[in-house]
Amino acid sequence: MPKLGEDNNYLDLKAGRFRVFFRKRYKFISLSNDVLVGVFFITGSSLNFFSITALYGNLCYLLGSLFLGTRPVLKFIHDLTLKNEGKTNYSTEGE
Repeated sequence: MPKLGEDNNYLDLKAGRFRVFFRKRYKFISLSNDVLVGVFFITGSSLNFFSITALYGNLCYLLGSLFLGTRPVLKFIHDLTLKNEGKTNYSTEGE
């Protein structure tokens, strides 16, 4: 069973004697998302050749479009930093 290790700078995927390092977690998620978009669009195109499977082809197109729409959201989350500027140490103020 593959084991997933995580550090601040990289994502470590260990499967047997092989180990795959991804420099950034969001890079791995983004690449996986791109692969899924391709799979959904290729599957949708193939299924639309036949009228019996056209509904499933349209569903694959819809899923591919949804995954394509998550790309900017992933980039936004990757670049987002949230800091609490109003946090104050109250334990030392009353002394």
